[in-house]
Amino acid sequence: MGKRGRVTLAEVLVVALVLGIALAALVYVARLRREEARRIRCRNNLNCLSKAMMTYLNEYGSNRWYPCPLGRGLRADGWSGAEWLAMVHWVGTHPGVDCFVCPSSGDTNHAGRDLGTRRAVAGQFGSQTVSYAAMGDVSVGVYRAFKLGQGAGYATSRLAVRDDFPPNEPMACDDTEGTPNHGGQGMSVLFFDSHVEYWTSDMIDPGRSVGVLGTALVHLRN
Repeated sequence: MGKRGRVTLAEVLVVALVLGIALAALVYVARLRREEARRIRCRNNLNCLSKAMMTYLNEYGSNRWYPCPLGRGLRADGWSGAEWLAMVHWVGTHPGVDCFVCPSSGDTNHAGRDLGTRRAVAGQFGSQTVSYAAMGDVSVGVYRAFKLGQGAGYATSRLAVRDDFPPNEPMACDDTEGTPNHGGQGMSVLFFDSHVEYWTSDMIDPGRSVGVLGTALVHLRN
């Protein structure tokens, strides 16, 4: 009876293995849940920016024009997608600052300090200030050149974004600066009709899709 009551090394190893597998499974599920929560917050961020754009369109754009931050960007003659989004903060249609940073990224705008109050400021506004790519100064031209096939000459044209831009086209998405958001597993995409989709990595290359010819996001800029 005494011998039967002893725990063998093999039994200890089996128990340890089972516990290890169970712990690994729990950690994996916890990571999935955390990432899903980040995706939800990311979609909420883009929804907030979309509402701010609609407010801008109504209050500042005469129901016709989206932001045109000419002279407010780091370049005097144009603007990036990040600066286009930041415009809603600069004019006050979205005073908050948290929605400009994807929760799955390591980006920070330092509680809004880097966003600036009326324009992009050199030395502050950078690649980590806004975690999303969007409509830049040549986006409409690129769309006309490569999606509508109206001629490559449009690709460098700086055209304002109007309310008649196709509603089924992307307005903004996770950016591709540095490490891709969401661990490179996919990206959130905001459309002009205000809905948000999550595109997985088997649908699109999360690290290269923005601004790349032949992709759905060719017209967006970081």
